[in-house]
Amino acid sequence: LEVDGAILQNIALTHGAQVMIGPYQLKVEPAPPDVDLTVSLQLVHRLPDDFQDLKLRTHEPLQGASSFKRRLSLWMAAFIALIFLALPLAQNLIPQLNAAMEKLPLGFDRVWSPGHISNSHLHFGSQCFNCHEVLTRKVSDQACANCHRDTAPHIADPALQKHVFKRTSLLSDGLRCAECHREHKAPHPLARQDNTACVKCHGNIKASDAKTTLPDIHDFDYDHPDFKLSFSTGHSEKDFERIPQTDTARLVEKSGLKFPHSQHFGKVQGPNGMWDVRELSCTNCHRQEGKEMRFKAVSFKRDCLVCHASQLEVGPADAIVKVPHGAEQNVFNTLKVETPKQFLRYSESLKSNGCAYCHEILETKKGDALPWQTAPLRISQDWFSKAHFNHASHRTQQCQSCHQVEASETSADVAMPDRQSCLQCHSGNNPKHKRIASSCMSCHIFHSANHSADTLPQAVTEGETAGAEE
Repeated sequence: LEVDGAILQNIALTHGAQVMIGPYQLKVEPAPPDVDLTVSLQLVHRLPDDFQDLKLRTHEPLQGASSFKRRLSLWMAAFIALIFLALPLAQNLIPQLNAAMEKLPLGFDRVWSPGHISNSHLHFGSQCFNCHEVLTRKVSDQACANCHRDTAPHIADPALQKHVFKRTSLLSDGLRCAECHREHKAPHPLARQDNTACVKCHGNIKASDAKTTLPDIHDFDYDHPDFKLSFSTGHSEKDFERIPQTDTARLVEKSGLKFPHSQHFGKVQGPNGMWDVRELSCTNCHRQEGKEMRFKAVSFKRDCLVCHASQLEVGPADAIVKVPHGAEQNVFNTLKVETPKQFLRYSESLKSNGCAYCHEILETKKGDALPWQTAPLRISQDWFSKAHFNHASHRTQQCQSCHQVEASETSADVAMPDRQSCLQCHSGNNPKHKRIASSCMSCHIFHSANHSADTLPQAVTEGETAGAEE
């Protein structure tokens, strides 16, 4: 507030007081008897003309500046059109120019590339029209099929293959190749690793198959079902039964062996007397192989013989004989007995003190050549038959982090990690605090482990249809 040339923050309004606020003068006038205060407001300083004031503060004529900027904009637009449109088009439309540019490390059309080419396509990566047959259109399946003519259906089940891809020939009328195989994303894999393609069907699985018993799955972190373990029921890889881990009463391995992990872990007594004390760990018996650090099947000759004898001592104390480890018939053939009673004594000794120490024993039928036999071995080699697990990715972790076997007293125990155990370190499609993002493709393969025509005989060729579709 300006009062008599002085700047004040406040003032008492009395009769005759004059206050300047900007270009206005505020004055307290005499008030009528029925009015408390009368104030007059007067513009005492004329406001300047905005245009004239702007001209006074402008040193560069707008006419010249406008012309210069316009010319500069036109030149820049022409340069951009030349570099990003004309030259790339010319390279792909003029064969001679295209041939000349292929000899150079970079071509004009490189500016169109949204990212690096994958290694599998790098040998023709500079020839855009091999895949992009028509400008402004998506890459067609026909462009993929021009090279991948021997690629079989991606799903082993012909009915499911037909439903997902709506395949009527080599080409697909349903899911496009490029929806799952994304180029220009190197060094990332060509096949998509996120959940998008999987959830497209499995997020509402009954829309794909009304009769399915599978639940809807969107993310490992939220609605993935509990794991199922594959128990061996025979000698073939196809002889197995999958049991949910929630069905604890049925989670019993019937391997045919008697093996307590608790006696094969830590410090144990060796075969060479009381001073032979050995420190055993998981890797003494479970031997890794391959880049993914899968484990070889435990072998008696390779693993057990390190600590256990290769021959068994059976019979009464005064007539002990040694028999080799092997098939029952071969073992019985080594027994030198003279009477059926002697044979029975050695047979019972062999069963109770020899083979039965590690093997389950089965009684045979009357009239069989052998009085008893060991149970067939049915050891599960792949507990998660519908998943893919890489031990090499977990080599920084202790075995006991996932497999609690130190106190196991019987080979019937199953020490495989459940989903909650995995969630301690892994999340779903998105990373969480101190947890690694893990998409569907982290553990699963798309419906088939091999896409070659040799392993999938229902592969179709152009102009033909698969037998299941006829």
